[in-house]
Amino acid sequence: METSRGRAARRSGAALLAAVFSSSIPAATRPEAVVLTSVENMYSKPEASVEVVSQATLGQVVAILERSSGFAKVETPDGYPGWIPAGAIQEYPDAATPRYAARSPVVEVVNLLAQVYREPSVTTARPRIQAPLGTRLEPAGPAEDGWYAVSLPGGERGFVQKGDVLPKEAGSARPRGGAAEVVATARRFLGAPYLWGGMTVQGLDCSGFVSRVYFVNGVDLLRDADMQFDDPRGLPVDKDDLRAGDLLFFGKESVTHVGLYEGDGRFIHATTHETPVVQESRLADAPWPGLFRGARRPR
Repeated sequence: METSRGRAARRSGAALLAAVFSSSIPAATRPEAVVLTSVENMYSKPEASVEVVSQATLGQVVAILERSSGFAKVETPDGYPGWIPAGAIQEYPDAATPRYAARSPVVEVVNLLAQVYREPSVTTARPRIQAPLGTRLEPAGPAEDGWYAVSLPGGERGFVQKGDVLPKEAGSARPRGGAAEVVATARRFLGAPYLWGGMTVQGLDCSGFVSRVYFVNGVDLLRDADMQFDDPRGLPVDKDDLRAGDLLFFGKESVTHVGLYEGDGRFIHATTHETPVVQESRLADAPWPGLFRGARRPR
């Protein structure tokens, strides 16, 4: 299995190679763009046949770092870089242009995946797009008959069911969920497929899973398992003092895997072990005791 550190090393190598053949943009003048697609793979190089390092999602505002061959190297709000097709984003002309969902009110997706329809009907046409958990959308008017009309990042109009979203103030911090809320969120993903680099219910890897769970509970985690383990914001926890919501880290020579402790010796994680889905495991069962490297409590 490839490690998170291996992923980081290849990102650095790809950046050096890209610097030779692409247009690198100075930090002071980096433009921003909004993601137009539901879920967009971020690649280690400017091509779609290489490793997926992470994903960008609908409505995220990203910084453009470089351009090359129909791809843009972007940095997502969690500080993670990767290459995505240039057509998946819409660049803002200048710093003064309002960013998507930056003005109140907004509505936030609270279900694992919301269908955004072309009309306020679930039967007349296929959805225009899907919006993953945590996406903030711009409403185009008050809720009527169980629907919100929304303006999508590319300017299209869509309709989302009222039960999929909650009204929010733009820019408002997500409430810090307690242990029960964090574990409840994690359990909602049980059975979701494993996907290297994945960040949504359509497919998640281990660190993408825990970062998404904590994101909607008001805590921003770093993207990769080894980064989460080394993050000084995390409180080291002894194995005998584990609490629900703690992050458990595993690996042979270095940290390569992370799960979320739910109590009673059990944890939830996105893994390829036996069945490639988000699943529950017992910390005492093989192979986890021999791979356990420590625990952290997000703060």
